[in-house]
Amino acid sequence: MKESNNSPTSAPKIRDISAAKEETERISSEILSVINLQGKTNQPGPGVAVCGEKDPGKFYSIHHPWSLVDVPVEDMKKAMERLNENLPKKGWSITSYGPDTSPSKTLELTADSPDKKFAVSIRLLDRTKRPKPGSPNALIYVDLVSECFQVPAGKTVDEY
Repeated sequence: MKESNNSPTSAPKIRDISAAKEETERISSEILSVINLQGKTNQPGPGVAVCGEKDPGKFYSIHHPWSLVDVPVEDMKKAMERLNENLPKKGWSITSYGPDTSPSKTLELTADSPDKKFAVSIRLLDRTKRPKPGSPNALIYVDLVSECFQVPAGKTVDEY
């Protein structure tokens, strides 16, 4: 994610934690809609995280990792193509798309949304050639994270 919100001249947006979590859930749902696959999602819900070196009592970010399983890997590959094509239509700027540098060359998409104040990393983990007992053979892993936000005056971050 771009560091625009962390520069000395740009103060983090003031935002109530519950509103930031609701926005995170809405954005995750939007991403799932673009994926457009019927599978099983693991969504523990968004959580509050510290924001770098900033005062953890005033500043926070929202982190929402989740995954989609129980879908054929070929359908997941098509979903990654859909994400690459359609996220820009929803205000996202694709910063990278393609195989990562790991030995398995995992397909990865990263994108920023300056308007939404979020970044996302989406990876297609294909384990069909090396299945692990008890683990899905393939999954799409979504890691959604916000820029730093600041709690409103008089409030403190108490949800770590």
